[in-house]
Amino acid sequence: MAQDQVNRTGQGTVDVASREVSIPPEAPSEFWAWCTFGALLAFLVFSYWNMFREAYFAWQGGLYSHGYLIPFIAAWLFWMRRKPLEPVPTWQCLLGVALLVLSVMLRVYFCAWQVFDMWTFILAFTSLIIIVGGFSMLRWSWGICVLLVFMFPIPWQFEQALLVPLQNLATTVSVFFLQVFGFTAVQEGNTIHLAQTQLGVADQCSGLRMTTILLALSVTLVMVGEKTKTENVLILLSAIPIALVTNITRIVVTGMIMAFSPDNESLHKFVHDAAGICMVPLALGLLIFVQWVVSHLFIEDDEEEQTTSAMESPGSVFWDNKRKVID
Repeated sequence: MAQDQVNRTGQGTVDVASREVSIPPEAPSEFWAWCTFGALLAFLVFSYWNMFREAYFAWQGGLYSHGYLIPFIAAWLFWMRRKPLEPVPTWQCLLGVALLVLSVMLRVYFCAWQVFDMWTFILAFTSLIIIVGGFSMLRWSWGICVLLVFMFPIPWQFEQALLVPLQNLATTVSVFFLQVFGFTAVQEGNTIHLAQTQLGVADQCSGLRMTTILLALSVTLVMVGEKTKTENVLILLSAIPIALVTNITRIVVTGMIMAFSPDNESLHKFVHDAAGICMVPLALGLLIFVQWVVSHLFIEDDEEEQTTSAMESPGSVFWDNKRKVID
């Protein structure tokens, strides 16, 4: 009876009894693996608690106030994307231990630089992933490690190198559009002089904060959606121009309202605050729109895939099509 059991395909018959069945080695308990990961993560957070206190003070400022949300988004993504843990080869576990030791050494070296001290947490978190789940766990969780970058401030030198050009760009472009719309607007540094009032483009209005938020949201959308590499790259690249457009729109709308009512200080404050609140929903809507456009630009050609499969294995395609007709 075993010899009569065959699998008929377009290429002939295959004896099922002659196949070698390889039984994978028994994997360790996944429950205890997750418990180990939770315990190591709790110990890591405890050892970096002083660093989180410093990050909390950075989150009080206007440029990094989004830092509160990043841990919750990262935890949600980690839970949504989780997959069963696989046995970890010894060399991968040793590599994770080596990365953990390196993160400790870097933290000792950067103890005088708080920002670099914060960034060593990302390396330490990545090392825990490799120790517990190996490269298989890192494949579906590496985006969470990237997302954690946006939780911490960037070094002051890099911040100023980005902040000043973004302020100048936002001010210049906003003055241009105010003039196009018929308003009297003159630029003096980072200040826009209107007919009877003036509008200052502060650090929070430079667009750096919005760019950071949009990059974090774009990384989240890339991880949630099942897109191709080209689509993911386009979505990530669109975050920067969307942030600039959103920030300039806020400045232009605020300047227009201030020009219409130059003496109403309470209205100016309300418009400034309301525009700041509306920036994130507007930017998120534009980012989702870009994702929709990109998804419709790259459409998989099923006919081409079917033709390629038919050329490689015509018999299997014949039996698949026949099975579909019978069903």
